[in-house]
Amino acid sequence: MTEKIFAAERPSPQRRGAVALLSDITTGWALSGALVFCLLVAMSLVSIVGRKLFAAPVVGDIELLMMGCAVASASFLPLCEMEDNHVRVDALTSWMGVRGRAVLDAISHTLLFLASALITWRTGLYVLEMQENTEVSTLLQVPLWIPVLLIVPSLLLLTLAALYRTTVSAGLALGVRS
Repeated sequence: MTEKIFAAERPSPQRRGAVALLSDITTGWALSGALVFCLLVAMSLVSIVGRKLFAAPVVGDIELLMMGCAVASASFLPLCEMEDNHVRVDALTSWMGVRGRAVLDAISHTLLFLASALITWRTGLYVLEMQENTEVSTLLQVPLWIPVLLIVPSLLLLTLAALYRTTVSAGLALGVRS
């Protein structure tokens, strides 16, 4: 049903270039996150088998797993926003018209845009602070600013996707067809 409701939000061919690029980037970014998860699963299997059969687990496997999961899971956020597939409770707004729901969507996407922009900025500052403090992981001595830095592009893409979704929802709320 949402496909029919939001069919009007498809961008026109003139504006398709930037939107298509952002969509392709967020899709590729999410696929890279999925690849990281697959590699983490393989590493975990090697570590478990090595621990049980040869008493030789992968050293620092838990550290790598925690860092990798943080980076990989953040990579899915931009695609979820770009495709407007975040969890929502439509049962509370099912009585509203398309424009009414679009107003609520515009508000929620704007709030996400502002929050993600703030989080991106603060995370970037945190990377610099971690570099100055030379924090490292316990076993592998990996500088902790590296995995945090790898999260920043996901947050930046999330901010851009939220900005796009804000414009689409605002256009629907105002009755502007793209």
